[in-house]
Amino acid sequence: MKRFLTLTLLAALVLTSCDLERKRAEKDIARRFSHIETLLNDRALQSARLELDSIHLLYPRMVDARRQAKALDDTITLWENLRTMVYCDSLLPIKQHQADSIKRLFRYERDEAYEDAGHYVYRALRIEANVDRTYLRAYVDDNADFYLISNFTADYALHHTCVKASVGDTYATTDSIDTGSPLNHAFDDGGMHWEIVTFRNEAAGNVPVFIAQYAGERIKITLQGGRSRYSFYLTDTDKKALAETYNLWVAMKDVALLQQELRKAQATIRRIED
Repeated sequence: MKRFLTLTLLAALVLTSCDLERKRAEKDIARRFSHIETLLNDRALQSARLELDSIHLLYPRMVDARRQAKALDDTITLWENLRTMVYCDSLLPIKQHQADSIKRLFRYERDEAYEDAGHYVYRALRIEANVDRTYLRAYVDDNADFYLISNFTADYALHHTCVKASVGDTYATTDSIDTGSPLNHAFDDGGMHWEIVTFRNEAAGNVPVFIAQYAGERIKITLQGGRSRYSFYLTDTDKKALAETYNLWVAMKDVALLQQELRKAQATIRRIED
């Protein structure tokens, strides 16, 4: 009988303790939700989200509270993406106009039989007129990808893998493209040797922006390959073409990024509203 009374008392104490713990938890949750409401009214969205995360972390078994926290988190996500849409919608026409203005300096080329994307080539640059010349050229394709191409021709092989642009002691370099890469193409014809090395996007390093920044200076280009070096200076026409192509790339990337962010925001909003 005494043992039965002891167990009953212990059970009562446990139930009382659990009830007190639950009441303390409910009181703390209510306080946190009140603070979250204040933060949301002040549009302090990140701070509100941290508070919501704390409810999930501290009270994993409080299902109703966590459900309410999830709903509020979705509301924050909705607001954030609506704000992103407003920002992108306001800036996109400006960036698109900038890109379209620069495109007037370029001609659009696409071989529909072999190319999925067309590309923009500076109007003053005629590849067929530069076949026997060592020089740099560039273009941007429809996907806002930038291509810097090093063309070397001589009666000997250089095997160059990277490009260095310099003005005095200031310089920038591309990545190295191994001679075995499809992006490093070489061939011989009629006693002459040609090398065409293509640097795509980040592989061009800081060379494009360097040329754009120093377009008013005498820019030395050094083609580097193993122990071999070949240097020349960019012509004014080449500097202008490379600088404007870089500017077009930046403008088209801005447009592509805004369009991507807009699509992501729209998809997120649809998911929440559905």
